[in-house]
Amino acid sequence: MKSLQLLSLRLRDISRYQQTACVAMLFLLIMMTSGCSPSYPTTDTLTNFSQIKEDEMIVVGRLSVLPAVVGASLKKETDTFVPFQRERVLIWIRADKTSANSLGLLADWAHTFYFAVPKQTQLLIGLERAFDDDGDPAYAMLALPEPLKFLVRVDDNVVYIGNLRVYTDEFDEIVAVEVVDESQSALRDVRERFGDKVRFRVSLLAPPQYFR
Repeated sequence: MKSLQLLSLRLRDISRYQQTACVAMLFLLIMMTSGCSPSYPTTDTLTNFSQIKEDEMIVVGRLSVLPAVVGASLKKETDTFVPFQRERVLIWIRADKTSANSLGLLADWAHTFYFAVPKQTQLLIGLERAFDDDGDPAYAMLALPEPLKFLVRVDDNVVYIGNLRVYTDEFDEIVAVEVVDESQSALRDVRERFGDKVRFRVSLLAPPQYFR
């Protein structure tokens, strides 16, 4: 009888171990496929068209972060507060309506970026704050209210997606977003960087339902 009880306990332990192992494997699989892991390769800002492949195009845009003013009494305080100083931002995109892996684009807040991405309509699915933690890179999720989309055509070589402004509260969470069209100044910068022969097109970020 004791032997049967001992065997039953051992089987329970094995079952618990298998459950724990399954949970760990599931968590690892989610991290590998969700695009939220900083282990994916990031893309550097481009300086000329020789750096892109035939099936790629250049996406141009900017991300800026502003404190959300929650009351008149806080205005003076929030006017002097700059969120995420000395940090960068990791932009996660993936091709729309495909199972392709997400691509991480590491940019500087408030600076225009020029990234080579696959020539496909893309979804901006998430953001992460990127900062230095005692010499090691660290990342913190910055959840968007919803994904944002920009359209890409087969003959595009430069697409401008706008200045995505994110407004954060005192808990460093996004409470609102807006897309600002700065395409006129962006066009001047693109021509100065890449020359006058670029095919510059505007496709501002917007919720996916706007394109239906």
